[in-house]
Amino acid sequence: MIPTSNEVADQAVSSRPASLKKGQKTLADRLEESPGLYLFIFTVVYAVGMTANNARRNLWIDELFTTYLADLPSLSQIWPLIAKGIELNPPLPFWLTWIVHHTLGEGEVLTRLPATIGFWVMCVCLFYFVRRRSDAVHGFIALLLPLFTFTANDGTFARGYGLLLGFSGIALLGWQFAAEGVRRPLAIAGLAFGIAGAVSSHYYGVYIAAALFVGELLRARSNKRFDFPIAASIAIGLSPLIAYLPLIRMAKKSLPTFWADPLADLLYETYADLLGPITIVLFLFLLQTISRSKEGPNIVRWMPATIKLHETAVCGLLILMPLAVYAAAILDKAAFYPRYVQPVVLGFAILGALFAFRIGGGNPLFRKTAIEVLVWLCLTPWCFWQGAKVVFLARPGAYFLSKINFTTAPDLPLVIDNDSDFMSIYHYATPKMRERLFMLDDAAAAVKYRGSDTGMRSLEIGQTFHELHVVDYRKFVESHREFLVVRTRPASWMIQALMADGAQVELVDYRKGRGTTVDESLMFKIRVPERSSANLVDLRR
Repeated sequence: MIPTSNEVADQAVSSRPASLKKGQKTLADRLEESPGLYLFIFTVVYAVGMTANNARRNLWIDELFTTYLADLPSLSQIWPLIAKGIELNPPLPFWLTWIVHHTLGEGEVLTRLPATIGFWVMCVCLFYFVRRRSDAVHGFIALLLPLFTFTANDGTFARGYGLLLGFSGIALLGWQFAAEGVRRPLAIAGLAFGIAGAVSSHYYGVYIAAALFVGELLRARSNKRFDFPIAASIAIGLSPLIAYLPLIRMAKKSLPTFWADPLADLLYETYADLLGPITIVLFLFLLQTISRSKEGPNIVRWMPATIKLHETAVCGLLILMPLAVYAAAILDKAAFYPRYVQPVVLGFAILGALFAFRIGGGNPLFRKTAIEVLVWLCLTPWCFWQGAKVVFLARPGAYFLSKINFTTAPDLPLVIDNDSDFMSIYHYATPKMRERLFMLDDAAAAVKYRGSDTGMRSLEIGQTFHELHVVDYRKFVESHREFLVVRTRPASWMIQALMADGAQVELVDYRKGRGTTVDESLMFKIRVPERSSANLVDLRR
């Protein structure tokens, strides 16, 4: 029989040596006594830290499409634009951001508010999930671990990722409660709500439902009976996908020319950016092992295994999510990029925290060291770093505008050779700067020279309801014999197309970011001969 969390916590406390029992209470002791207070403190720290962080983060192309959709006069205008292909995601993130913009306002902080709250919800759900299988200390370890992974950054973009994480956490916790009969009607409703919110935030929320269904099958095999209410709850949670079928068909059409290739190094980066917190746990395990020789013989070495098999299976499937999506992308069945598979962090946080509990939950020194390392050596520097950004980093937009030397040939039009940077530069530019800025539109050329037209198609649709200075490539070249092109990233197409059309290309400015070899921009002066404009290569044929 698996012991309850209260039983294992009592076992851990009773094993404390006399020297610790008589001394001052540790942070671990205070967490056990007042978890609600420390959840409140974490909430305040997180809110202040993320507000400071978001205030200095530039909005980039995907976030700007979220912004422009949320600025539409009517909420009902969003769905038709997604159906045309301006976005390849479900509508919920844009609806929620629209509500924020039309009630609280907009900007770098408020536009990211739904995602920021979603990430916080995930952390709280991790705390309660792990606490039920260990104690409050290790619940807080699970709560804090995601904060030190790439998901804390990518999950709080003004996109659906943070909402996906938050709803996934709700679904996991609802499933755990429902399986144990704890507030079962509410838990079953929470499970359906979490899955519905996950698939309405990002289509990869389907993976969460699939993982939970597999876990439920294992639980049914163990109990020798199938829990139909839970299975029905999972199915109900997936029901919004029926309404999203037209949007899904549109998203699937983009896969052949999608911007992100399924590269093996991206798969490696996904896991590498998650393993940092787990190495902390392994380091603490080393400390615990070394400390054994100094402790009495009655210290509890290993705590009972409290996580159940079906829960372990779900966490394991979440850990495998990047690999599964990567494999589907190789088969042209899905798109893969690290930020698309962020629910992997839930599996790592749960199993990492419970592994720490298993090896050291009965060791007072381990428990004390584990939480204090996370709080004082990880969380505290994180807080100072967020505050330092407000002091030392420039206001949003300065980074993108610094890529361009606006004093070079000030009378010439200025074309940005990258749809992502163009959106940010145009958004943050002054009205006078915008008069010179253009993005050229030629999806066929983008596919030919870059391999993707994802951003181009979104810009074409965005131009229909928001002024973006997106101009047809051929018309622009025919009407401008001389202009400037700024190339901010290697993955671009415009210079190649112009050279193929016989234009003269001259490098007139080069900028490289301090301390880096990849953050650079090149400015070219383009001269289109008279004969060239009449015989431009028709890349659409």
